Amino acid sequence: MLQPSLRAPLRRLVTCTCSSSLESTFSRMRISPVRQPSVTPSKITVRHATHKSEGRANKAKQGAGKRLGSKKTGGQYVIPGNILYRQRGTLWFPGENVGMGRDHTLFATAPGYVRYYRDPARHKDRKFIGVALQENHPLPPLAGVARKRRLGMYAQRMPGAEVETEDALSVLATEAEDGIETSEGLPTKPSQVAPARMVEVPQPGVVVRRANWQIGKVAELPKNQVSPFVPGDRFLAWRKRAARAKVSAERRGLKNARKNKGKK
Repeated sequence: MLQPSLRAPLRRLVTCTCSSSLESTFSRMRISPVRQPSVTPSKITVRHATHKSEGRANKAKQGAGKRLGSKKTGGQYVIPGNILYRQRGTLWFPGENVGMGRDHTLFATAPGYVRYYRDPARHKDRKFIGVALQENHPLPPLAGVARKRRLGMYAQRMPGAEVETEDALSVLATEAEDGIETSEGLPTKPSQVAPARMVEVPQPGVVVRRANWQIGKVAELPKNQVSPFVPGDRFLAWRKRAARAKVSAERRGLKNARKNKGKK
């Protein structure tokens, strides 16, 4: 009688027993791994402000300029509140009828004409920006001269008033100084008074410059004749180009002559 082979069941039993015993042994010897805390993204982030956070290292960003400098030229008419000069620090100081803001910006406090000047009586080194009430008034004010009134009024002779000779002469002198013509009747409005002619008083440190619109009208004077532009006139363009080339050659020759003379 044939008996079934017991090798395969025994082999299978030994294998299962060994594997289970090995697993139990290794499980007792196993070192439990350190559990890492789970990193969850936070909705609130902190970014510390540093100079190196943006842009080039250790250098400031190339931002837009602050538009500093002069805003009104010498002799230009301004009204109260007009900005005359923007600066960082005190390159210029406020003079007559000019105020200074918290960021050292100079602005006009009375209507008049801009003046850039120095006043040794106030300070020997400082440069001032002032506003003259009339176009022919100089700044700094002359010593011993009465201050001009800031009421926006003009001196006029009252109709039918009898004025003594000395008083009449003084009134005429005042009117002539203010650039106002004497007339009878009601007081003349400031807009109807002809502007006085500017008298340039030579003083040290005074910058006299006309306004841009006055400079632009120089070309419209009768003595300045400009030939009209003719499109397509190549002969005229060739003549102008030849004249420019001739002048450039003469300048280069003079420059080379100076260089050769210096080497000798």
